[in-house]
Amino acid sequence: MTKSQSEKSIRFLDRLFARLHVLSVRDQLTLGIAIALVPTLGIGFVVLNQVVFSRVYKSVERRLQAEAELISYGLREWGIGVSYSLNYLSQAPALRQGNIDEIQKIFNRLNVSEPGRFWRFWSASSEAPELLAHTASIRSKQKLAAEANQLNRYYFQAALRGYPTYQSVLSRTTDQGCLNVSKPVFKYGTVQKNSVVITSAQDLIDHTSVLSVPVRTDLSGILVMCIPLDKLAEDTGLDELFSDQRFELLAGQTQQNDFLNDPSGVESALILVSNTGQLLFPGDKASSYSIPNIDDIKSSKYASLYPVISSAMEGTKSYRRIDIADDRYFVLTNKVDSAWSIVLLLNENRPLTAIRQLGLLFVLIGVISILLAVFIVRSMACAISSPISLAANALHRISDGDFDFELPDGGNDEMGGLVHDIQSAANRLKRFLAQATSFAVTEKQLETAKAIQADFLLTDLPNSSLYEVEAYSRPALTIGADWYDMVKVGQYVFIVVADVCDKGVPSALYMSVFRSLIRSKLIDLSSRLDDHETLNSIPDPQADQIASECIRLAIEQTNQYMALNQNSSMMFATVFIAAINTSTGYVSYISAGHEPPLIIGTSELSKLDSMGGPAIGLFDSAQYSVSTLQLQPRDSLVIYSDGLVDARGTSEEGWGCERLQQLLIRFSDESASTLMSTILSAVDQYKGQQEQFDDLTVMVWKWLGP
Repeated sequence: MTKSQSEKSIRFLDRLFARLHVLSVRDQLTLGIAIALVPTLGIGFVVLNQVVFSRVYKSVERRLQAEAELISYGLREWGIGVSYSLNYLSQAPALRQGNIDEIQKIFNRLNVSEPGRFWRFWSASSEAPELLAHTASIRSKQKLAAEANQLNRYYFQAALRGYPTYQSVLSRTTDQGCLNVSKPVFKYGTVQKNSVVITSAQDLIDHTSVLSVPVRTDLSGILVMCIPLDKLAEDTGLDELFSDQRFELLAGQTQQNDFLNDPSGVESALILVSNTGQLLFPGDKASSYSIPNIDDIKSSKYASLYPVISSAMEGTKSYRRIDIADDRYFVLTNKVDSAWSIVLLLNENRPLTAIRQLGLLFVLIGVISILLAVFIVRSMACAISSPISLAANALHRISDGDFDFELPDGGNDEMGGLVHDIQSAANRLKRFLAQATSFAVTEKQLETAKAIQADFLLTDLPNSSLYEVEAYSRPALTIGADWYDMVKVGQYVFIVVADVCDKGVPSALYMSVFRSLIRSKLIDLSSRLDDHETLNSIPDPQADQIASECIRLAIEQTNQYMALNQNSSMMFATVFIAAINTSTGYVSYISAGHEPPLIIGTSELSKLDSMGGPAIGLFDSAQYSVSTLQLQPRDSLVIYSDGLVDARGTSEEGWGCERLQQLLIRFSDESASTLMSTILSAVDQYKGQQEQFDDLTVMVWKWLGP
């Protein structure tokens, strides 16, 4: 560096220090080291991050490609196995001779060994084909519909002309999507060239040319194997894919067959698509009366997958990254054969989690290095910096709020008067601070009480794949008197929402006793559900009865204690308590003077206005009755305190139960989390800047089904 460049750098630093008001040598050295270290480490981290990500991207591509080839190989081998099975069965004398009784016996044995496959034997008629033998029960109406429609099946027309084929169709005999594999059965042992290989109906070059071939006259019938599309994953072994440790990136994940309809998404997934756009895997559990198509993806959260799957249908192999909702995925496409292709999805968080954690470690090391360097430089600068004058030091301490010092007597001159005035000001400020602190003690105690009360509310509610639950409580004052609780015992959950009368400190104290008592009663009484150390040993009706007794006894015993021992203040609490069988959706509940909860399903909303007894703490001899209901899958139970519906808007009118009901109807099929955020957002928007009228508590419990 030349002398001129050095002088320019010094002038630049001088101007920077002046702008930042860095005047002391100590601070200038500290800031200079920081300015040098931070960009250097930052640039190094960015470059390292890019290099590492590039290598991870290539590594994931190689691994996904290897796993895609293994999956494709397995599917091709499965197809060959299916072809061999049909070819072998078509050689059976009973099928060649058209002996229907014997064919039915063979089918009955196949139904035992392969219950997931449906077998059909059709007459080889090009005018009025008949279904002569079959597995599984078929109603006469279904049989007639299938026979009337069979000539419209292209795979059947090809089989009549001696071509073994397969085709995905909507079966008239099962009313669901099926992969139908057909094999012509020859009377006299005619063996077609390459008869072991069964070709997709879409692969026959020209439908018109095939139909122009004369119908074979040496056929005894057409053998058809139907694999329901919702059983295709089990039949091919795809459902076991994610537990196979050979698949390093895909292993460990449980892919639901209908994950395309699951808003929660997946970490990794496999899609099997035909060259006509049919989604053979995953299927659509929501509708078994249609064959999913790639056009269905356009209306799902995976809409960005549509162009990828379209290119896969054309046999294009590709590897890329795409955004799906809030996540980013690695996507690889691979062709299985001339009719099928696969698409592999992998959430980039899975391979990059360890890399990101390592990156955070590097950042932490860099920050510690900078802090250590700054500390060393600053310590050395302190040793050589000039001491601050006595008066300046005293003023600095006062400006920092430190008034606890004694200055030496400065004499009778002007400097002595200055020191005396500084000391007098410090003493007066010290007395003022002591007075202000005494007032702050009460506020601090209230904040401590608020923190203790917050600990009463569960932050992590017991969760399960059978249900979703969200709960929220917000006091009107510093501390509140509403609360919620949830206890999980085996396949049962006990939920509680309560509201103590009035608000503030007295109500909060009453709530703390009431909450602890009812929770301990629930835990103690629900231990009866652990008979023989497993809930499964108790039949559901008996277990449901025990759960009902648990909530009734818990309420009655708590009420008796509170009414006899805690009634001097004439306080009381309303309670809603329920025991829910998470496996069956059976609910037992008691409403002790509480706001009626709401049940919202996919089609209707209802109110649980059945009162089981009075509020807790009023009458020591009160008896409580248990009510029951049966939830349907995706029903949501919304429980709330009166602070929700009584929330005041600018017109001083309460938000009201009617607005809550209209809101729930609009968002009936949303998740518990979405329902909760929607309710809170709506009531806060209505309330505006108005102060909260009362403590507000809401719990949303959504049953997802068995």
